[in-house]
Amino acid sequence: MADFKVTELDPELDFSNLAYWDVVIIGAGPAGLTAGLTTAHRALTTLIIEAKDKPGGQPQFLYADKRIVDIPGFPDGITGDELSERVYRQAVDAFVQFRFNEELVSIDDTEDIEKGDTLKRVVTTNGEYLCRKVIIAVGLLHFPRKLPVLDELNTKKVYHKVPKIGDYEGEHVAVIGGGDSGLDAAVMVQQRNGHVHFIVREDEATGKADTFQRICDAGADVHLSTEVASAELEGGDLKLSLTDGATIDCELAIVQIGFLSAKDTFQRLNVRLNEDGSMAIDPYFETSRKGIFAVGDVHGDIKLVTVAWAEGIQAAIYAFKEITSPYWLNEKRLRDLKISLIGEKLASDASQLSKSQRGKSTRNG
Repeated sequence: MADFKVTELDPELDFSNLAYWDVVIIGAGPAGLTAGLTTAHRALTTLIIEAKDKPGGQPQFLYADKRIVDIPGFPDGITGDELSERVYRQAVDAFVQFRFNEELVSIDDTEDIEKGDTLKRVVTTNGEYLCRKVIIAVGLLHFPRKLPVLDELNTKKVYHKVPKIGDYEGEHVAVIGGGDSGLDAAVMVQQRNGHVHFIVREDEATGKADTFQRICDAGADVHLSTEVASAELEGGDLKLSLTDGATIDCELAIVQIGFLSAKDTFQRLNVRLNEDGSMAIDPYFETSRKGIFAVGDVHGDIKLVTVAWAEGIQAAIYAFKEITSPYWLNEKRLRDLKISLIGEKLASDASQLSKSQRGKSTRNG
């Protein structure tokens, strides 16, 4: 049985003058958007803060034009851009509020108490927001690694995500990076009659072998065990000198060499971290700080979009129940602990009984 019925927030509510928010969510990717949609449908005032200038997270950032084929309900696939727009529209229709181009600075405890909750102060680069619960959904690996040799050119000819289709159709494009993201970028360029210069630092591409073979068969110039030694702008285009001695003239470059960890940001939040720098959470997605939840890539390995959706929904429900039934989560933890202790006691008793029976059998023999 559903634990709620969809309850619309009052469209006349003056969100700009709220004394505090029920829930503030950090990150407008798949997990953050679905978490916000879930809390808003339970009539909780919800604010989503996003560091970029648009919602969508990694599907929008990495796969804006690529068709994602493993999302249930879309048998023909759906692009990251369209998927992000659909979920964002749902959230807006549910009266979720958004702040873009704001980066998280800190989450501070306050002495203010509202309806049994000690309010938290979410501090961003542009403002401060009081709230009862926080859900962090910023992703673990959301800062693209850059190549200094190209970054120094300070040109729009260098991309760290796949450009829009019209930007590379029929062009000569250098794709740097041998992982799946680099391979996908190369395929998309070739599908638009572009010529790919594929540059990989390792001695082989680390992405899917069949995709790499497809790129080679389509006529890409492949440079393995190679890096960009120097780069310059010449007549508005790029001239790259490679460590294997080759020189490449191209209209643009797509850099896909991985992402930097958000560990520094996480450390400022004073939450317990795992060895890999991700946030440690309990079975209810709550961090070591009460009232702060974490979902999606932020607490571990990279997830599927559908997993991020599921986690966003679950954390939102736990936050909702904590708001509507204070101490609900503590009581549930106590019940879980009792069940665990009972299970351990039964297992111990069974083990002792088994040892006793084995001892009797040995003596009788």
